[in-house]
Amino acid sequence: MAMNPKIKSSLVFCLKLVVTIVPAYIVYRNIVSDPEWDIGDLYRLFSWNSVLPFVLALLCLGLSNFSACLQWKLLLEKQNVHLKYGHLLKLYYVGLFFNNFMPGNVGGDVKKIYDIRMQGGQDTVGAGLTATFFDRLFGLFFVTLFTLGMGALFFVYDDMQRAFIWPSIWIFLGFCAMFACLCSRRLGRFCCNLASKVLPAKVGARLVRMFMRFQAFRSFKLWVQISLLSAVTQSLRILVHYYCGNAVGVDLSISWYFYYIPLVAIISALPISIGGFGPRELLAQSLFARAGVPGLESVVIQLLAYFVSLVLSLFGAITFLLGGKPDEQGDRAK
Repeated sequence: MAMNPKIKSSLVFCLKLVVTIVPAYIVYRNIVSDPEWDIGDLYRLFSWNSVLPFVLALLCLGLSNFSACLQWKLLLEKQNVHLKYGHLLKLYYVGLFFNNFMPGNVGGDVKKIYDIRMQGGQDTVGAGLTATFFDRLFGLFFVTLFTLGMGALFFVYDDMQRAFIWPSIWIFLGFCAMFACLCSRRLGRFCCNLASKVLPAKVGARLVRMFMRFQAFRSFKLWVQISLLSAVTQSLRILVHYYCGNAVGVDLSISWYFYYIPLVAIISALPISIGGFGPRELLAQSLFARAGVPGLESVVIQLLAYFVSLVLSLFGAITFLLGGKPDEQGDRAK
């Protein structure tokens, strides 16, 4: 007997609420368990010296959004969805605004796919889904390379830090296998045939259609372009955390951020909590403790980086509230 959709939705929300609250409570207990803890410690983290790093964090995230939107545009064009960059940038910022409040930071992706459909009609749903899904996957894949690179350069001989290279290796291999299945004709057909034997016919047919769409990304030039854009985008977003650390007086080499933040980003992307809260802060607190960063500072860095994202996403909130009709002349998906 099928479960009532409303009951199922409520149960899923409750589970995500638990996954959000329990780690957040552990983080809180880790901070206040210090005998010398005082609420004044939080206020003492900030001073006038925090202003410049905060502005630099805003600048880095703003620039990263421009390069990320350009990457999204290239992927959409491979799916024959052609929209002006300025218009896509507005849709991208609206998506960023929704990401701040949806589970696993994926609500904004759903909104972007919906907006693409509104611009180009029902036929662009699959194209928008494919491009947006691939864009998200590739960003997480590329950021994993930073952990592997920093691990090989600086942490491979450190017994306390070397253990974190292994999760990144498995994540990297998992992404490689996924891209191989999505972009390889033989592997893709094999996976589709296998899935069609266990999935309903309609689901299997949709899976085959999506697989065919991913074949449009079989372009060496495209992979070079999005690799360069991802390198810029993900580096700038890690710099956001670095400057947030500077804002609260954490004197830590940038290599630590390039080693730890990718793992935090991957956990945040999982749709297991509300807005990424809870697991993100708990993991960051655990990781940065190994670099000698106090629990309070490590958590505040994550919250400050989230605040930076929230400030910039206000542009998307304004765009969403003002609404606006799709351009009828030359700015529709083809």
